[in-house]
Amino acid sequence: MNFKNLESDDILISPFKVYKTFNVNNADSGSGVYSIPITKGSDSNLYGFDIDSADSKTISSSVFYNVPAYYTINTMYYRDIGQMSDRVEWVRGTPKNHSGVGLIEYTKTRYLYDTSVEPSAMKLRRPYTRQLHDSANVLSIPQELYGESIRRKSVRLTDDSTASTLILQDDGYGNLYDIAFSSSYASRTPDSNYSGSVVGNIFYDDGLLVITDTGSYSSVGAGEGSDGFSLTFDSTQTIYEREYVCRVDETEFQHTTNKSLKVGYSGSVSFHGTNFHVDNVFTNTIRDGFPYDLIGYATGAFQDKQYEIGTELIGEATHSDFSPYVTTIGLYNDSNELMAIGKTAKPIKNDKEMALTFVVRFDTN
Repeated sequence: MNFKNLESDDILISPFKVYKTFNVNNADSGSGVYSIPITKGSDSNLYGFDIDSADSKTISSSVFYNVPAYYTINTMYYRDIGQMSDRVEWVRGTPKNHSGVGLIEYTKTRYLYDTSVEPSAMKLRRPYTRQLHDSANVLSIPQELYGESIRRKSVRLTDDSTASTLILQDDGYGNLYDIAFSSSYASRTPDSNYSGSVVGNIFYDDGLLVITDTGSYSSVGAGEGSDGFSLTFDSTQTIYEREYVCRVDETEFQHTTNKSLKVGYSGSVSFHGTNFHVDNVFTNTIRDGFPYDLIGYATGAFQDKQYEIGTELIGEATHSDFSPYVTTIGLYNDSNELMAIGKTAKPIKNDKEMALTFVVRFDTN
C-alpha cells in the first residue's frame, strides 16, 4: 500500500450552519418540551421551604418547585434591580430614571431611541429591557431538539388558553411579542395598554422561553389540552465541510495491489518448510525485516514456517506503458488508522508522465 503525507495547504475545513424546523405542542409527551410556572414567593417560602407544601408541578414523574425555579431563572437571566449600580447597567441594558433611583417604566421602551430624552448619549445594547415580575411561565426545550442554539427569528408560540388565540414571535434579540401588534412593536411605540411591547424573553443558547407579562399574557404556556400551546422553532447545528487535496505527482503510486495482475492470481499467501526462526538471526528483533504488516504474524501450527506472497506479474502488467488505475483514496490519521474513503466515479488511469489531483470532500459535525 502506498502512502503520502498531506501538507497543511492541502487541507481546508469550512464551518457552516444548518437548521431544522420542529413543531411541538404541550400534548407531545415525548418531545421533552414542558411548561412550568415560577413564583417569587416570600421569605417564609425561602427559609422555611417544605417540599410537602411547596407549590410545584409534576411532569413525567419529575417535580418542579415554583419558588426555587424562580430564583434560578432570576439569577441566570434577570439581575436583581437592587444590586445594579450607575445609571445604566450596560450588560442587561436596564435603564434607571434621571435621578439614578429606580427604573424607567419598563414598557416605555420608546425612550431608548428618543434623543430628546436625557441622557441621549447613552445608547443601550438591547432594543428592549428585561424585567422579571413576581411570577412567570417558563417553557423549556431540550438540548437534543435545539442543538447548539435556537435560530433567531424562528420562534412562533401559539396559545389557546385565552378567549382568542395568541401568537407570540421572537424579534431575534431575545424578546417575545404579540404579532397582532407587530407594527407598534417595530416602531417601539406601545399604545395606552402597552400592547405591542415585550411580553416575554427567549434565551436561544439554553432553549428557554420566559413569559414575563402579568396581564393579558400571564396564562400563555400554562394551559393544557384544548387550552394548550404549540411551538415552532428552528434548531441550529454547525457542520464542517472537510476538503483534502490529494496530489499524485509523475511516477508516483505506480504499484498495484490488484491480485488479478499476478501470475495465477498468486496474491494469496503461501508457505514452505524453511525454518524461519532458526535461519534468520534477526527474528523478533528491531532488525527483523519480514513483512509482517502484509501477511501477518506466524502463530500456532505455522510459527516455524516462512510465509511468501506471490509477486510475479502477468505480461500485460510488465509493459513499459502499463499504469494502474485509481479507484479508491483513503485518508489516514497519524496512527495509520483509516478515517475516510473516497471513491472515484470511474477508474482513472494514473499515467506515469502525468500529475493528478484528487479532491476528497465530506461533511462532519
